[in-house]
Amino acid sequence: MEIGLIYSSKDPKQAKTCDFVKRFVRERGILARIVESEQPVKVPTITLDGCTIVDSGRAGGVEKNGLGRFPSTKEIAKALEKCIWCL
Repeated sequence: MEIGLIYSSKDPKQAKTCDFVKRFVRERGILARIVESEQPVKVPTITLDGCTIVDSGRAGGVEKNGLGRFPSTKEIAKALEKCIWCL
């Protein structure tokens, strides 16, 4: 399985999200290759085998400023668990 992370390393919140995903995979013993892509994005995107599982649209819509809402670690964990159990 391949997990893709698209995030901005300049944003501490996004870096923590990336660390959370890595820790989540490691702690559960999930055999996965994590591919990181650092880009100037407002919210992170997480993919599983090329399919987007967490992005601004699926994480709760659009804020009034027009930007996507930042996904919580709880939302990310739920999405990863759902996808992993479906494999």
